[in-house]
Amino acid sequence: MNTNAPIGWQPAGRATGPAAWYAADFAHDQSWLHRFTDDDIAEIEAALQTALATGKPVVNLTRDDFPLPTVAGKLAAAVDQVERGRGFVLLRGIRLPNYSREEARALFWGVGRHIGDPVTQNPQGALLHEIEDLGNDYGGNNVRGHSTNARLRPHVDPCDIVGLFCIRPAATGGLSTISSAHTVFNEILEKHPDYLESLCRGFRIDYAGKGPTAAPDLTSPQRIPVFSECGGSLTCYYNAKQIERGAEKTGERLSEVAQAAIHEVEALALRDEIRFDMGFQTGDIQLLNNYTILHARTSYEDDPAAKRLLLRQWLNVPNGRPLLPAVAARLGTGPRGGVNPYAAQRD
Repeated sequence: MNTNAPIGWQPAGRATGPAAWYAADFAHDQSWLHRFTDDDIAEIEAALQTALATGKPVVNLTRDDFPLPTVAGKLAAAVDQVERGRGFVLLRGIRLPNYSREEARALFWGVGRHIGDPVTQNPQGALLHEIEDLGNDYGGNNVRGHSTNARLRPHVDPCDIVGLFCIRPAATGGLSTISSAHTVFNEILEKHPDYLESLCRGFRIDYAGKGPTAAPDLTSPQRIPVFSECGGSLTCYYNAKQIERGAEKTGERLSEVAQAAIHEVEALALRDEIRFDMGFQTGDIQLLNNYTILHARTSYEDDPAAKRLLLRQWLNVPNGRPLLPAVAARLGTGPRGGVNPYAAQRD
C-alpha cells in the first residue's frame, strides 16, 4: 500500500482483521468486557488516595501521582485491544458510591494518564469534560450533542481514543451504540462501490465551534476523507452533521451521490446485524478507537433527582496509527491537535 496515499485514494480490497466485526461476533463472546478484580480495585483506590494527598488540581495530576504497579499492565492490554484489536473495551468494577464528584474526576483522570495524553475538548480548554443534558437543542448551530438528551448519530471524535466514565446512567435509554467502521467500509465496497469516490475524496466539515477561532461559520479549509489509508491502516473520520453543515456553510452543495454515500454510512452503522449496543453501569469505563469505531447514542430520559452523568477524556496514545495530514489536522490546530482553547485565552 502507498503510505503517502492522497485524499483521492481508492481501496484495493476489503478490510480484514479483528476490527472488521459484526454484532453476532459478540453473541457468545464477552472478551471485550474487562472486570477489575478486588485487588485491582484496592490498587486503584490506593492510587486515588496517593493522588489526592498531593493537593494538586485534578488535571495537574501525573501518571506518577497515580501509581498502578499491577493495573497499569492490564490497562496497557486493554489499550492494545482498542488500538490493534476489535477497537473497544469496557472496564467494569469500579465502586463509586462513597466518592465525591471531584474524587471521581481524579480517579478517572488518573486512570487516563495510564492510557494516553489528554486532548482539549472545547474552547474553554477542558481536558476532562462532564457529559450531561443541559437542555440544548441538538439541531441548533454549533450545539454539541453531548449537551442534549437527543439521539446522537454515528460519528467519531477528534482523538485517538475516547474514554467515557459512567457516574450515573440515565433512568431510561442512553444506550451506547457502536459499529465497526471497517465493516461499514466492506459493505459499501461490496454493494455501493460507486459511493467510495466521494467518501475517499472527503468533505469540508463544519468545525461546530471546535475550530481554531470563535468564528461561528468556520469550516475546515481542506477536504477530510471519510475513509483513507496511511501506513497500511484503514482510517475512518465521519460525522454526518458536520459534513452536511459544512456544505451549507461553504455553499459547496453535496452531489446526489455524495449525499447518498453519507446516508449509507449512517444506515449501515445502525443496521441490526452491524451495530452493537451496550448499557452503562455506574463505574463503567468505555474506551473506543476513533478511527475504527463509529459510536452513537440512543435518546434518554433522566431521573430529575439523579441526572445521567458521564465524564469524558479525549486521548492520544503514544505511537498512534499513521494518519494522512488532512485527517491528522482535522480541527485546524495541528497534527492530532485538540480544540483550540480560545475562550480560555480570552478570559
